[in-house]
Amino acid sequence: FTAKPLLKPEEIAMLGPHCQANIAALLSGATPSYYVPNCGDSKVSGVVLSLFDSSGGQPEHLIQFAMRPGVPMQSTLFALCEAAARTLRGRNVSVADVTAGKFAVEVTLLMDPTMNGTVAEPDLRGVESRDRALFVVDNNRSCWVFEPSKSPDQLLAAATAGAQVMNTESAAVFSCFTQSTRSAITIENVPRPVVGNDARPAAVAGTFYPGDAAELNRMLDDLLGSDQPAKESWPAVMTPHAGLIYSGRLAADVLKRVEIPETVIVIGPKHTRLGVEWAVAPHRVWKFPTGELAADPDLAARLVAKIPGLTLDAAAHQQEHAIEVELPILHRLAPHAKVVGIAIGGGNWDRCQQFARGLAEVIRELPRPPLLVISSDMNHFARDDENRRLDEIALAAFETLDPRTLLDTVTKNAISMCGVLPATIVLETLRELGQLGRSQRVGYATSADVTGDKSRVVGYAGMLVG
Repeated sequence: FTAKPLLKPEEIAMLGPHCQANIAALLSGATPSYYVPNCGDSKVSGVVLSLFDSSGGQPEHLIQFAMRPGVPMQSTLFALCEAAARTLRGRNVSVADVTAGKFAVEVTLLMDPTMNGTVAEPDLRGVESRDRALFVVDNNRSCWVFEPSKSPDQLLAAATAGAQVMNTESAAVFSCFTQSTRSAITIENVPRPVVGNDARPAAVAGTFYPGDAAELNRMLDDLLGSDQPAKESWPAVMTPHAGLIYSGRLAADVLKRVEIPETVIVIGPKHTRLGVEWAVAPHRVWKFPTGELAADPDLAARLVAKIPGLTLDAAAHQQEHAIEVELPILHRLAPHAKVVGIAIGGGNWDRCQQFARGLAEVIRELPRPPLLVISSDMNHFARDDENRRLDEIALAAFETLDPRTLLDTVTKNAISMCGVLPATIVLETLRELGQLGRSQRVGYATSADVTGDKSRVVGYAGMLVG
């Protein structure tokens, strides 16, 4: 690492008071100072303006970061002062609060960004804690730590914990040469769980399925058909979750074949960046155009208590479709069932095992086991023939009834089976319970079966397992 300090110590010391004065001026309508006088300027990779509340509240960090080509330090710092003033004005913070020192204003500059491997395989050679911060990124969560008194390994451990890393193999590690008005600083950027309302309203009605109740009922009549196969007892199923016009018939074919108990746990992938990584819906009821299904907040809380990393969070479910598209079919077949919905973001084999052990422990305590529903589509956006080839590889791995084989096969072959983690979790849960002995394919299709376009398709599979 060859980076040198951009600013002298006396120049760094000027930044905090200058920004504090600028924020006060912007709040009062006075003319601010656009540049720090007698202070250098150059491009940097990142500028952080931090507001520390003297009363002990959570600090506010305003960040502008661009590894390449960087950002101009002085003008970026002024832009962050403007953003800070808007933030404080929105909180009804007065100029007097700022000038009286209710908020300590600190500035951190980041330079010379370097990639240092992953959390699983870090390369910290040459990293000196005295002048470099470590930055860990895992999906939509990140944390960087600058603390010269700690060793690089300690910085990595702190940043990994702060970023709430779910998958050490994919979580990236970076370091930056750092100058700060603060002797040590930690900045976490992780979603915070949201309690939400009692009712979870339909998010994708009108897009993934009809928003009109009468039209949706007609579609359900068609999807379920008139034939009523004998219902069998299976502990788990896998159903697709595309728009009902594409995959609803297969999902209905699966669900109408099984005895649906009083409780259903639907585990699907997380398609949006909203909310925490592993989220169980905290709501009391699921609403959709043709009615509603009760949730089970008590069971949801028990799952959170037993499964490491699982959190009650409404934000993760706000726009998620993987659970919602199953609900109208479940409602038609079992209107009195309670549905617990779980959205799964990133993870790895170890985390899936932890989840499965906790889920199995909760299921053992229930008077009657729930139906576990894996909500998953298969491979996405290959040609129809290639999609079918890849999906056959994944389904053959599924049918080994070895969850590790399924996860490894899908990963190794780059098969974009969005619900592979939910499938891995459910298979491992059944193995924990001693209920993993057989599987049955109900059907397979691709979107080309509906659209006729074989150039770019999504695969759908229906499975019974137990």
